[in-house]
Amino acid sequence: MMGILFYILIPIVSLTINVATQILVFRLLKQAGMLKSVFIGFFSGFLTLLALHLILILTVKDSSAYLFIANILIYSALGYCYFHFINLGETARRIRILNEIYYSDGGLTVEEILKRYNSEIIIDARLNRLLANNQLRFLNNRYFIRNSLMLCITKVIVFMKLIIVGKVSEFE
Repeated sequence: MMGILFYILIPIVSLTINVATQILVFRLLKQAGMLKSVFIGFFSGFLTLLALHLILILTVKDSSAYLFIANILIYSALGYCYFHFINLGETARRIRILNEIYYSDGGLTVEEILKRYNSEIIIDARLNRLLANNQLRFLNNRYFIRNSLMLCITKVIVFMKLIIVGKVSEFE
């Protein structure tokens, strides 16, 4: 029975390691950037999950593959939620617009907001960021996925969004 209680805590402890590692990497290794710090945090939490399961298997001897798989799924869902919590504050236009209006003296006009959030400027900035991070390459006036890891991560995120939200795009 005691082993089962430890199994329940494993995803929570792993998420705690994930969050702590992500914050430390982002603050101490500025060149890593937000996205890499999130990935490093997630994988450190995942390694924690594996290590804790291994310890329980060796000490408690009542290990179950089902509990292991359940904890992987729970941790992945928690990691997904944490990623989007960070992403919400980092990239959500609504939050950024509200924040900029809040900190501006006398508010902002529609023209000032549109000047800052011009869709062409936003797309250019995102494409340039993807190119700078070697996630895309530009060849013959077309963009291509450069990093298969990024494509894999994108597919996992889209799949998890489909499971959790029931759709893969906000345009559905």
